[in-house]
Amino acid sequence: SMIVKLCGVALIGLVATSVMKGLKNEMSGFISAVTGLILLGGSIAMLYPIISYMHEITKETGFSVYIETVIKALGIAVISESAADLCRDAGESAIASKTEFAAKIMIIYLALPVIKNLISLAFGVIEG
Repeated sequence: SMIVKLCGVALIGLVATSVMKGLKNEMSGFISAVTGLILLGGSIAMLYPIISYMHEITKETGFSVYIETVIKALGIAVISESAADLCRDAGESAIASKTEFAAKIMIIYLALPVIKNLISLAFGVIEG
């Protein structure tokens, strides 16, 4: 299965990075980054069936705004976490923290229309 392949890539990358740290330290960072990008690409490829299934659900239920927001927020979280991890691997934890902060702000921004709809719905129920 795909997860076994991705774990194999991770282990190969780990061994290659460890070996290169002993020989040429500057190459170990490159190998680590390439391994991370391969793993990210494989993981994103596994998301396509999930996203298509969620699109089917939105067509059937009419909750397209909510599910679309969740999908976008998950995408932002995955991409920003991967970028932050690469920054940390390169020794730039300050840039990693700012990347994560920017992603959190973007997710909050995405959620605002959903929050507005929920508040309107709550007032509609209260007013009867």
